[in-house]
Amino acid sequence: MKSLAPQGPAIPVATSIWWIIVSLLLGLMFNLLPWGEAAQWWRPDFVLVVGLFWVVQQPHRVGLGVMWSLGLLTDMVDGGMLGQHAIGYALAAVGALLLQRRLLKFNAWQQALQILPLLLMEKLANVLTATFAGHAFTDARYLLSVLSGALLWIPVALLLQRARGSSGNTDSA
Repeated sequence: MKSLAPQGPAIPVATSIWWIIVSLLLGLMFNLLPWGEAAQWWRPDFVLVVGLFWVVQQPHRVGLGVMWSLGLLTDMVDGGMLGQHAIGYALAAVGALLLQRRLLKFNAWQQALQILPLLLMEKLANVLTATFAGHAFTDARYLLSVLSGALLWIPVALLLQRARGSSGNTDSA
């Protein structure tokens, strides 16, 4: 006899807005940590990874406007050109929204592979924006943070899923 329990992917559980804000602020604090010269190239964008997680999990609460605002905040904190990260974050958020239903069906490892092109798109948007502003792009090591960002997705997804008490597909890695 078949089980009467519903089959298929779990419906995302609404998360407290405060938990979302705290996790994004923690991501910003991790971005501000001092990194050594060699490690600087591998530093993932913590705010972007956490923000993309919430875009996928809670698109009605964290969407394009929130990601644009986070990008502007990152620009102000980094002291970079205003709007550089905002454009990249917004493009990555659009990509995450387009892939949202697909990402919810995958585990954390598979999601990381799907997130990698979004992180690359954000970095390339940063390079393009900086180039138009007259800053020369001279070192391809800048793109190494895309790999570490994709790897960061796995613990972030597992931690935030577990912390919010949801039993979505992200729990099984």
